[in-house]
Amino acid sequence: MPTIVFHGDRDTTVHPRNGELVIAQAVASTGTGEKPRVSTQRGQVPGGHAYTRAVYADPDGSVFMEHWLIHGAGHAWAGGSQGGSYTDPKGPDAASEMLRFFSHHALVAAN
Repeated sequence: MPTIVFHGDRDTTVHPRNGELVIAQAVASTGTGEKPRVSTQRGQVPGGHAYTRAVYADPDGSVFMEHWLIHGAGHAWAGGSQGGSYTDPKGPDAASEMLRFFSHHALVAAN
């Protein structure tokens, strides 16, 4: 099942370890017994948070999971409006990244 996780490394409400456990459970649930290929990318939102994005791919190269660790972020929706509650406009834009991720998987499933 496609899985994407966003978590701030300074979240004191839900410990960042929870995001790691979601990823570990998703890897275990593939049932293949094979370890996924993992590539790590670091980035920075202009004027915002730095992040580390881990991309998990099947042995055939199909991406099935992403884990975004947002450096300096607390318990908030990443990339949300400054006027919203529990939002962090310093990003990255979680909504856009989720749309990208799940749209790709919907297209692959449709073919």
